[in-house]
Amino acid sequence: MSTRRIAFGLAPVLIHVQRALASEEAHGHEAGGIPWGSLLFSAINLAIFIWVLARFVMPAVRQWVHQRRDQIVNDLADAAAAKAAAERLRAEWEARLADLERTTAELRAQAQQDAERERERILAAARAAADAIRKDAERAAAYEIRRTQQQLRAELVRQAVSLAEDATRAQWTAADQQRFIADFLKQVGQ
Repeated sequence: MSTRRIAFGLAPVLIHVQRALASEEAHGHEAGGIPWGSLLFSAINLAIFIWVLARFVMPAVRQWVHQRRDQIVNDLADAAAAKAAAERLRAEWEARLADLERTTAELRAQAQQDAERERERILAAARAAADAIRKDAERAAAYEIRRTQQQLRAELVRQAVSLAEDATRAQWTAADQQRFIADFLKQVGQ
């Protein structure tokens, strides 16, 4: 039913109630009687108020309540999704943290192995260098010994020749010299 029809249907009732109230006021109230006109007018006003509430206010209230309910449901769903995403993210970061600890331990072990290999390589290079230095020192010492031996031999030969010359000069006579020269010339002539 349209709002206009209801308003036009209630208008004569309201006019009649108003007349009854006016007549009652003009004649005065009977003592101890029920003011039927006033009661009827209040009942009609209450009915109109309830009808206005039901027709105009309640749909808006219902719509607001439905929208609010939908918003709360959506907010709760969003919060649940956000909570699930946060839980997944927390689990992912915990896994990463555990993986980080494992990776750190692996890196430490790898660094330890690399350091050990580098230590062995350095020690091997140092041993090789020490061997090369020792061999060079042995060669230098052997060369120095040979050179010293040659110098000693040469010195011994020089001293022996010098001593032999001295001994020979001391023991040679003029006749020995003549004979030596003759033997030498004979050998050259042959």
